[in-house]
Amino acid sequence: MLVYVAMLVPFATVIMRGFYERVPVALEEAAQVDGASRLVALVRVVIPVMLPGIAATFIFAFVQCWNELFLAITFIDSEDAKTIPVAMNSFITQYDIDWGSMAAATVVSVVPTLVLFAAIRRYLVEGLTAGAVKG
Repeated sequence: MLVYVAMLVPFATVIMRGFYERVPVALEEAAQVDGASRLVALVRVVIPVMLPGIAATFIFAFVQCWNELFLAITFIDSEDAKTIPVAMNSFITQYDIDWGSMAAATVVSVVPTLVLFAAIRRYLVEGLTAGAVKG
């Protein structure tokens, strides 16, 4: 788990910095002129504007962790802590592949990702297209 954090924090920081730089300072200043503190301006103005970026960063980080195989095979020894890619890798033997089990595991492993994409697809599309159109 700590390996994933160490791998994804720099990625998320770079992505989120780009989204944060696109938020106009005038929005935060306008909230402060209206009587909001810096924290309230951040929570009620800046973060809602950044939601598409947060959603896009979350999806990319989630998919990276969900599909990661190499680190999981290297560092996880316990049978109880196997990730889905490692468990699916066990269907492949030296001379055979259990295609039925592999197909069933693939369908089961895709369901959480599809549910997550369906839940936040609006924010994801806004986050991916942010900055593509001026104005």
